[in-house]
Amino acid sequence: QHYFIQSNLSDRMGKEQPATKNEVAMGALSGVCSGYLFKKVSKYAAATAVVGYIVIQGASQAGYIKINWSKVHDTIEDIKEVRLIKDKLSDITDEISELVGDEEDTLILENEGRILATARRAYEAVKQNAATSGSFTAGFIIGILFA
Repeated sequence: QHYFIQSNLSDRMGKEQPATKNEVAMGALSGVCSGYLFKKVSKYAAATAVVGYIVIQGASQAGYIKINWSKVHDTIEDIKEVRLIKDKLSDITDEISELVGDEEDTLILENEGRILATARRAYEAVKQNAATSGSFTAGFIIGILFA
């Protein structure tokens, strides 16, 4: 089975061919499974957060927890200052950034960073496999609806 997937992918790399029924079906099936699990896990995560909040509020009201509000305020002010400095540095690096890369499709700004570069590569992969990505997305939504 692994050979089939590997050979099928390597045959299609760099070529624009229509997706096969198997690829669309696998995309839809994996989307349904992912959507179903996402919905189930997110319910438990939300319930845990609410219970944790209630427990913390109860402990605070009972006097077990004391919050040093002046320290919280100072920390927030420090965070605001750091963000302001980062924004100024980002503006400066935007002005002096240069384009890097060999092909027009894969040009990346120097200061884009790993996350944006990864997102750009993911977009290109999705664009090349639009039918499979579309069936995954549809399956994901169906999985969430029927969970």
